[in-house]
Amino acid sequence: MPAPIPLRPRAARSAVVVGGGIGGLAAALALRKAGLAVQVVEQAKKLKEAGAGLQLSANATRVLRDLGVLERLKEVAVAPNALEVRDGRTGARITRADYAPATTRFGAPFLVVHRADLQALLAEAAQEAGCALALGAELQAVEPTGRSVRAVVRQGEQLAAHGADVLIGADGVRSAVRAHLGQTRGPVFSQRLAYRATIPVDQAAPNEVNLYLGPNAHLVTYPIRSGEALNIVAIVKEDRPVTRWAEPGDGASVHAAFARWAPQVRELLARAPHFLCWGLYDIDPLPRWSRGRVTLLGDAAHAMLPFLAQGAAQAIEDAAVLAEKLRTHTEAEEALKAYEAARQARTARIQRQARLNGVVYHLSGAARLGRDLVLRRSGSDLLGRYDWIYSG
Repeated sequence: MPAPIPLRPRAARSAVVVGGGIGGLAAALALRKAGLAVQVVEQAKKLKEAGAGLQLSANATRVLRDLGVLERLKEVAVAPNALEVRDGRTGARITRADYAPATTRFGAPFLVVHRADLQALLAEAAQEAGCALALGAELQAVEPTGRSVRAVVRQGEQLAAHGADVLIGADGVRSAVRAHLGQTRGPVFSQRLAYRATIPVDQAAPNEVNLYLGPNAHLVTYPIRSGEALNIVAIVKEDRPVTRWAEPGDGASVHAAFARWAPQVRELLARAPHFLCWGLYDIDPLPRWSRGRVTLLGDAAHAMLPFLAQGAAQAIEDAAVLAEKLRTHTEAEEALKAYEAARQARTARIQRQARLNGVVYHLSGAARLGRDLVLRRSGSDLLGRYDWIYSG
């Protein structure tokens, strides 16, 4: 009788994830499904995702399908029929791309969803899978301890230490874990503000993502909450750094920025009861994400501007790749290096392209006319330009 084949040891049997946003919860679920015990620590006392809507392209929904949450997501998300790109000043269509062929081409749907709905779904799935979640836990220190690492957190008046084989910093653009790794590059202000609002959906409104382009501004709209609400994101230029993050926005500033735009744009903005305001930041691509048994994920590793709608999608991709590397490698530090190597070039390219889109969207004069000509020639294959992203 042949001798039994010994089980291959895993790189890690436990992980602590710092951050309970979309990236952190996706990572927790993916790591748990890879067989790790997972502790999530989140400084907020209640899970609440800032913002309103987000777009999930096929590269993200494929991962969510593999994690077993796509069908639940479809219950609260919307599958839009098309992307319409329009001239903001006239409202005229520049080009249109239907999502159905892209869904077939890339093997997964394109969805739009409220951020809070996706976060709640991931939190529920992670806890059902056995992940522990500590809220109101503010990170104080990251302490390597030989062949493990500890996250020291403050919960109320008490300090607690959560030890694990690896620690994942999924704590956003102003990441405390990134600072622990000695990465001194801070957030870069894009000279753009985002004003966000939601309004009830007009039942006659088409089920589409609309992108209105104009000089120094653009506007994105799409349905969320199972089609019951319309998400509005108005992007305007601002030269001075703005540190506001999900703060009440000045409606007068929004209306002034779009005063000469098409009537349908002004009408949409007029229907918004109020706006929340963000300064838009990203970070320059980092030379490394990991040190020892600590690594970064999502915005902590590669915060990007929203002009490719890839921030959440790339964090979700990170989660899948990280789990796969920890499952297939026998040494934790090597697994984290392999994860970083697999993800760095791709996310840096997307960061750069998102910055470029921020320039292209806001062109004026002859440059605007040239841009629109290129978009018209792209026609129905507009989404195909990003095959390198959506194919994963």
